[in-house]
Amino acid sequence: MLKFAIKNAYYNGKTVGYLYYDEQQHEYEIEIPKTVKSYEAPPIISDFIKKNQYKIGKEWSYRWVCQRVIPSERQNIGQILKANHMTEYDEFQFLLKNEGRCCQDECYVVKVKE
Repeated sequence: MLKFAIKNAYYNGKTVGYLYYDEQQHEYEIEIPKTVKSYEAPPIISDFIKKNQYKIGKEWSYRWVCQRVIPSERQNIGQILKANHMTEYDEFQFLLKNEGRCCQDECYVVKVKE
């Protein structure tokens, strides 16, 4: 199981959640510290905080990851894969390559060393 801190650069790199990735099952889960306010978190995570839910299941965690990477149905995905030295689409590899950054917020992921 790999663990990543979800950080928000807008709030001085505050950790707003933890993303867990199971390499065997190719599944994600997110845990949110109870001290995080909904306005400090990116979309989806913010919605769960508003409902007082601090653990996000596999389906919604996967959706959050997919919002942060190049979609598999992108028109020029073959060229993108080639430019990134990839032979097949893997959202996890794209997540690592762009540190989980997207244009909708200031969040990024950092691997937690345990």
